[in-house]
Amino acid sequence: MNIQVEELSKLLLDGKVMKAWTFLESSASGKNTMEFYDMIKEAMYHIGELWEENRITVAEEHVASHVCKNLLSYKYYHSLKQTYHVIPLKKKKAMFFCVEGEEHDLGVHIVSNYFHENGWDTQCLGRNLKLEHALQFAEKFKPEVIGISVNIAYNLPLVNKYIEVLEELPFGPVIMVGGKLAASHDLEFHCPPGTMIIRSLTEIEDLINYTGTVQHGNAINV
Repeated sequence: MNIQVEELSKLLLDGKVMKAWTFLESSASGKNTMEFYDMIKEAMYHIGELWEENRITVAEEHVASHVCKNLLSYKYYHSLKQTYHVIPLKKKKAMFFCVEGEEHDLGVHIVSNYFHENGWDTQCLGRNLKLEHALQFAEKFKPEVIGISVNIAYNLPLVNKYIEVLEELPFGPVIMVGGKLAASHDLEFHCPPGTMIIRSLTEIEDLINYTGTVQHGNAINV
């Protein structure tokens, strides 16, 4: 276990928002912004393991999750301050959510933040979203990318249903599926052909490059 992940995990469990922010800013200094997000992800995976081993309580895990969401809000705010106010003629759009029954939405918030930092118009719909609501929003928003998170194995048939319905949208969005389960299961077997499986945060960078977002300095052009 990375010592930095252990230290960050303790700060999250103790509810130390500003100390965790300072720690992340120092640890990820001079690195790609993905390092910031990856450390949060690894810390929460570690905390999840501690919960599974009954070494922490559900309440403590909730405290850590709340701190993480505050950190993501801070990161989002600082990313806005660091960009010039250059508005592209048309931004690419992406929406992210967890299927019905999935309660852990930290991952989709991280991915939504990262897309936004790279010039996308993003909407994060969070946890436990019914298919009818996801479809209704997608029809109105018309995103180029729809990201779905799954962490529980018994939700895989439901994910397949979501994908099949969303693939019928006339504007042809890219459907991507990620989450903790993506790293441990062969999701290609459970998802329709053409679904993009995201197993790590670094693959998000590849997807952004593939879909044609180009960043020049602090001005983002799409």
